[in-house]
Amino acid sequence: MTDAGNISQGFFARLKQHHIYRVVVVYAVVSWVLLQLGNSLFLDFGLPRDDVRYLILVLLLLFPVVLVLTWMLIKPKDPAKYTRWQKLHWKLGSVLAVVVLILVVISGAFMWRASEHHAARLAAEQAVAQNAAKPAVPTFNPPVDTIVVLPFANLGGDPKQQYFSDGLTKELTNALGENTALRVIAWNTAAHYRGSTQTPAAIGQALNVAHIVDGSIQREGDEVRVSAELVSTVTGYQLWSAHYDNSLKDIFAVQDQISAAIAGALQVKFVGLQAVPTHNPQAHEFYLEGLAAMNRHTAADVKAAQQDFQQALKLDPNYADAWAWLAHSYNLLAELSTLPLKEAEQKSRAAADKALLLDPHNVNALVELGNADLNNNRLAEAKAKYEQALALDPSNAPAHVNYGNVLPLKPGLAQYQEAALLDPDNVNAQNNLAVQYQDLGDWPQMVAVSQTVNKLSPHDIDAAFGLAFAYIEMQRGADAVKAFDLVQPSTVLDKQLVNAGRLTYQALLEPALRPKALVALVRLRRANISPTAQADLLQLYLALGEKRPAMQMLPGFCTSSPVGCSDLGVNPTYTLLRGDPRFEKLAKQYTTVTLQ
Repeated sequence: MTDAGNISQGFFARLKQHHIYRVVVVYAVVSWVLLQLGNSLFLDFGLPRDDVRYLILVLLLLFPVVLVLTWMLIKPKDPAKYTRWQKLHWKLGSVLAVVVLILVVISGAFMWRASEHHAARLAAEQAVAQNAAKPAVPTFNPPVDTIVVLPFANLGGDPKQQYFSDGLTKELTNALGENTALRVIAWNTAAHYRGSTQTPAAIGQALNVAHIVDGSIQREGDEVRVSAELVSTVTGYQLWSAHYDNSLKDIFAVQDQISAAIAGALQVKFVGLQAVPTHNPQAHEFYLEGLAAMNRHTAADVKAAQQDFQQALKLDPNYADAWAWLAHSYNLLAELSTLPLKEAEQKSRAAADKALLLDPHNVNALVELGNADLNNNRLAEAKAKYEQALALDPSNAPAHVNYGNVLPLKPGLAQYQEAALLDPDNVNAQNNLAVQYQDLGDWPQMVAVSQTVNKLSPHDIDAAFGLAFAYIEMQRGADAVKAFDLVQPSTVLDKQLVNAGRLTYQALLEPALRPKALVALVRLRRANISPTAQADLLQLYLALGEKRPAMQMLPGFCTSSPVGCSDLGVNPTYTLLRGDPRFEKLAKQYTTVTLQ
């Protein structure tokens, strides 16, 4: 055998003598077990599964260390080779120290990276959890063409002059609303922000408008100073401001200048006054006092407003706006009192015709004439007048409300929704929305809108009747009874109606109360009540299943309120009467609202 062969046999013999083979097998088995554990447990310790590759690297680097330690620690049995083993011992020890040092550095780097990764992962998970816990804050992005004119401050300090600053603000609102490039929030809603300390951003988000016009009015005798500013609700920056000193005779010129400046700042086309409404300052003052009285929405205040408008017309018979509002006062009085509709309609039509003759672009006159046509079932004529009014003033909420009355249910619903956007605090628009949802059978929406009406006008008892009807349809009888606890009736008649309503719906839960409820309804029927109250009384009779008295009342109700009967054919309130020839005849005569 050659020397090379002897050397080879001697080397492998020494490997066997130092148990190297056994150690390699054991190391391989242990490494395999560690790798399997790493695949299973790394995720549990917050480490990514990919870090198993670092474990493989460590095991490979550790392999020669294990071999060296095995060689060093296991003594040879052959005494002749023991001396040589001792000589190699210190060399291997030095090599081992260097290898161990390298492994310590690598292991430290691995542990540092693993801890950093784990910390980053925990931070990411915490951030996700915090973001999930916090409600998403939507970005405020109102339509750029929207604007609200807040009530101008009355700097004169005299509360009796409040009507003057409010009236000028309302006229400015109407002037801006006639610009087809703008959507202007109605005065009724803007009036609730009188003296508000809220920021422009807060008001903008509440009304979903991009711009606010604010200002003040100071009057001393016949001289007036008007200050105004335009503010962006998104940025909070002032876009324009100015003040104007003028006399009452030229107040309309000041309004025109403000409108022109706002249109210029918003880069939209300016629509100026067709003509000065009146050259008589005293007539204008009577007109503004009448507007203030109309806003209080009671029969007594409407009568007072009529006197103001009539005084204005005595001073200036050509004051078209005063004629138009006089026309509206007659129709409103027919709703709030026992004034016969025919009489109110004749007076209203005459005044509206006069206003339109003086000013062919008078939107209020067009709406009143449209209402007169609707009451007489001339739907095409009414629709044409409402469309003409909206072409002149797209921001006119009452025009949208009345236009919805001559459209099928879903297009009509869109008109009421537009009116509610332009004038969120308009109780009439909200009431019409509630009725529309009722006719569509959308009870949850009817409940929501009726609750809005109740918040806007706690004294409006119709909200309770709407809520009660919707709750009954939803099989929530107890809530129907509680609905009458939400309103605050302000008259004796309203209190009687609310008590009768509560008792009626209690009787549906406790039949023993039925006779008592019927007595309350008979007492109300004998009273001289308005059309609105008649509608509520009809609802109660039908809730109790009393077809006969309901059928006896219905013709008179439809005569006094044709618009109130315009949905007879689709209103679920009258389900009990369907099939009765007398009802079907009335439905055919008065129904103008259709599903499609």
